[in-house]
Amino acid sequence: MHRREFLYGMLTATAALAVTRTAIAQTTPAGAIPTPVYLNMATKGGLFLENTARDANAKTGNPRLKQFTRAEVVEQVTLANKIDGYTGGPAPVAAGGPPGPGGLVGGLVGAPLAVAGGVAGAAVGAVGGAVGAPPPGGMTSDEQKAQILGQLSGMQPGPQHDAMFVNASLQGHREALAIHGSYAQSGEDPGLRRIARGALPLINLHISQLSRMQGMMGRQQG
Repeated sequence: MHRREFLYGMLTATAALAVTRTAIAQTTPAGAIPTPVYLNMATKGGLFLENTARDANAKTGNPRLKQFTRAEVVEQVTLANKIDGYTGGPAPVAAGGPPGPGGLVGGLVGAPLAVAGGVAGAAVGAVGGAVGAPPPGGMTSDEQKAQILGQLSGMQPGPQHDAMFVNASLQGHREALAIHGSYAQSGEDPGLRRIARGALPLINLHISQLSRMQGMMGRQQG
């Protein structure tokens, strides 16, 4: 079984290891998130963002959100492949599968990273300001992620689903910023630090995009 499939199964299992805000506080003597904890949190968080984006892409009629979810799947598959390739894990997930909840939209991960504004190729400067405090309310547990994913998967298409997805994805990206930003700053493995640092520009870009969409949806509902 592929590592990503296995960890997705862990997300929905009641006996899954709960990884919460306290995991970020767990440090090595050097002050970093331990590498196994980082890999666990990064993989589970990436799967949550990827699978909610696949579901939203299949359902939304909002062109802006459709473009965003396409870029999100590209981001998460690419990052997972980089981590798997560096750690010597299983063969990377092919661009065509396996599909997540909601099914794989034809060509969904065939879009170039340029759809995200070309930021993926930008040089990453200092990490200062990228870490900061954990997201409001702390980290989302595995059980909460599973509940949110199940709720989104079971919802009918429409503005309510789109708004819930944007809120969930924004929280997930803030958590990803805390996880990758912390490891990029003081992680114990130099190669993984580079991968974590390279993930930050797209995470920041997507936080900005999601925040704008959240504001637009709030004005439309008001």
